Amino acid sequence: RTLFLEPYRNNIVCCGFVNVRLEEEKPIFNKQRIDFSPPEKINHFAVCNNQLCMSLGKDTLLRIDLAKPDQPNQIELGRKDDSRVHKLFLDPTGSHLVISLSTSECLYLNRNTQKVRSLSRWRGHLIESVGWNKLLGTETNTGPILVGTSQGIIFEAEISPISIVLTQFHFLLLLPDRVKAICTLNGQVVYEDVFPDKFGTLKKMIKDPAGGLVWIYTEKAVFRYHIQREARDVWQMYMSMNKFDLAKEYCRDRPECMDMVLAKEAEHCFQNKRYLESAKCYALTQNYFEEIALKFIEAKQDEALKEFLLKKLNHLKQSEKTQITLLVTWLTELYLNHLGLLESAEGKHGVFQETRDEFRKFLSSSKHKECLYNNRTTIYDLLASHGNVDDMVYFSVIMQDYERVISHHCQHDDYSAALEVLSKHCDEKLFYKFSPILMQHIPKKVVDAWIQMGSRLEPKKLIPALVNYSQMGSTQQVNETIRYMEFCVYQLTVTEEAIHNYLLSLYAKYKPDSLLLYLEQAGTHASYIHYDLKYTLRLCAEHGYLQACVLVYKIMELYEEAVDLALQVRIFRLMF
Repeated sequence: RTLFLEPYRNNIVCCGFVNVRLEEEKPIFNKQRIDFSPPEKINHFAVCNNQLCMSLGKDTLLRIDLAKPDQPNQIELGRKDDSRVHKLFLDPTGSHLVISLSTSECLYLNRNTQKVRSLSRWRGHLIESVGWNKLLGTETNTGPILVGTSQGIIFEAEISPISIVLTQFHFLLLLPDRVKAICTLNGQVVYEDVFPDKFGTLKKMIKDPAGGLVWIYTEKAVFRYHIQREARDVWQMYMSMNKFDLAKEYCRDRPECMDMVLAKEAEHCFQNKRYLESAKCYALTQNYFEEIALKFIEAKQDEALKEFLLKKLNHLKQSEKTQITLLVTWLTELYLNHLGLLESAEGKHGVFQETRDEFRKFLSSSKHKECLYNNRTTIYDLLASHGNVDDMVYFSVIMQDYERVISHHCQHDDYSAALEVLSKHCDEKLFYKFSPILMQHIPKKVVDAWIQMGSRLEPKKLIPALVNYSQMGSTQQVNETIRYMEFCVYQLTVTEEAIHNYLLSLYAKYKPDSLLLYLEQAGTHASYIHYDLKYTLRLCAEHGYLQACVLVYKIMELYEEAVDLALQVRIFRLMF
């Protein structure tokens, strides 16, 4: 074999022409590093007709016209889910790019546009290959193409953007014989307009950026599209996507639509066990009150039920008195049940106090004061049935039902607290009603309160309370009774005969020295005397106060009787 190759080796070496040619030829394959540093990891890559497309990272597409490599074009796919680019397919003209996603969806991007659009009819297929039409494909139309899926399915399709116009919520596609409007929110075709052949081939679609009108011209005609109330159904689309805040934003001036959105949001929250949020939404709807309340009751969600009732109550009109009464009563019962559970639970003192504060805020609500006042008997009964004395007293004060508060204090032997309420609110009728029992237990404080009230109290209406305890009471009660009567006579200058007669009876029984002093100070002129002379004479005679009797006889101008009695008094004194 060595001998066979040797002649050829010699020939190559000897032939100068061949040697020179081989030395000048360059390698068939020559590698060149492109001066380009991608901002993110390159996932997929396609190039045709000097148009280079590559997928970067998760959501970025980079296009480079190799004739203008210094002007790269970057496009965001706008995907918020976990989908990634599976493959890129670029047609021979470099005009049509099909983007296959890992979620079995497909996107399309035309060389002359910046907006990718979803190929909704291709959804559900993972595209693995595309057979382009080299004969019929143009820059605006792919012509019939073959598409192969991961399941081995091959189908025929055609993609044909003549023009595309983007509006607030739609994009309009100009096809060879029609216009399609596709919603950008859900990818659904909402409008399709077919042009008759008589107008010729559709050429282009343009949007006036100032006026907002869309213009289309054909070979033989010009058309104009008006876009009116484009957002009219947007609320419904956002609602179906569970984007309730956006849905409400687009139906603020349509109450019937807002009600549907709120009901759907409430039901969505309820199904996801977000009961408090559900309650707040349900309260704003026109749904049947009983049905909603029953939902929370069956789910054993008392807190959510309370929230629903509170929100519903706050949105009722003042004229809806029956519903207001029902809700106020129901809420009171719920609060009391909750407070009862918290009070008996260990480690719940903080929550109990917060709930009590919330309940008291509810009871003191100025908005529902009329309802609470008109139904205060029912509220009192509920409070009493739960044994909630503290809140009953609080409610009584709010309702200015001081009689109930004072009665409560008296029943619990807290007479000072009862008097404090009396003194604070200065209700004369309550003074007359409760003074007898208070006088029995705290006479000095009671008389101090009477004196503080001054002329606002009628002393004669207090006499029944004074008579009972001055006759059988302690020395302190008697002294305090006398103190108040003296205040009436000497400070208030009361002229009523009953008051003066009563004071004289007290003097006669307990302070005889003061009796004579009073009579002397009262004077001897009948027009300035405010006590009954005959009653006083009889009173003094019964107690043996002869000197006082002499003074009364003198005032009555019964001088003979006065002298006779005076002589008796003098003889009595001389004898003893």
